[in-house]
Amino acid sequence: MILDELQMRFPKGVDVVPASMLDRHSFSSSRPLILILDVEPDDVLLRKHYGDVRPRAIARGYALLPALDPYADLASLATLTRITERLRASDGCPWDRQQTHQSLRPHLLEEAYEALEALDSGDLDRLRDELGDLLFQIAIHAQLAYEEGAFDMSDVARRIGEKLVRRHPHVFAGTELQGDLLVQWERIKREEREAGGKADESIVSGVPKDLPALFAAERLQERAARVGLEPARIDFPLDVDDPAFLGELLFDLVATAREKGFDAESALREANERFTARVAKVEQRARTEGKALESYAPDEMRQLWENTANQSPTGDKE
Repeated sequence: MILDELQMRFPKGVDVVPASMLDRHSFSSSRPLILILDVEPDDVLLRKHYGDVRPRAIARGYALLPALDPYADLASLATLTRITERLRASDGCPWDRQQTHQSLRPHLLEEAYEALEALDSGDLDRLRDELGDLLFQIAIHAQLAYEEGAFDMSDVARRIGEKLVRRHPHVFAGTELQGDLLVQWERIKREEREAGGKADESIVSGVPKDLPALFAAERLQERAARVGLEPARIDFPLDVDDPAFLGELLFDLVATAREKGFDAESALREANERFTARVAKVEQRARTEGKALESYAPDEMRQLWENTANQSPTGDKE
């Protein structure tokens, strides 16, 4: 009976949700909300979305919350996408309307670095704000793509959601973790590449070329280490076990490069490129042998690395 009355009272629709089923991940305030008071409502959640607007009793065991203006519920990710769409509208903001993926590129980079700086500062209020700025960059790129008929924010969320679930079977599929977690991660990524027709894609191909050389070197080595590929390093005469000392050592290396007329960034970038090419040789040899990289024992991997020292990526001697 009460549902018939609600239909007459709210011809454009109303959400009816038990208070016990309120979900902060899918909460929407764009339509009137009837709460079935089977438990005490989550006051923190309601205040986050409605501010000081409180539920109004309409019948025994039922309470009503009104629909909010589409731009009023600022705690909702859906509202952020609406705001972004409005900024890009024909009567929106001139600056936002003239942006392209390419023109926004420096802003995306800047916001990412500002978020990192806030993270390093330990100031969580500042980190919250900088993550918001970074989130807007994601939202506006998604809006541009929607206007181009490519994808929208929900597609972005779906892709990363699918990837995270697929790559964590020990969490979402009820399977037991077999061996090393990072080895499993790389195995799943390899299977994804094979399924997508990208079997020849390198394990280090996902490291952006525009990363600073030092950061890129760390990421390249980390990716390679996941499959047991850890080349021998120069044996430093000093035991480097202090981050501060390591920083000074790196600083001195840069100073030495400058005195010799070398550009330290370029030198390290070239070393990264040589490492990437060497990894490609190892991967080609593994494909020739019909084996996955992570299947090699540590001594076999070291031998494989050494054997590819003077080979081209096709396997021929250089």
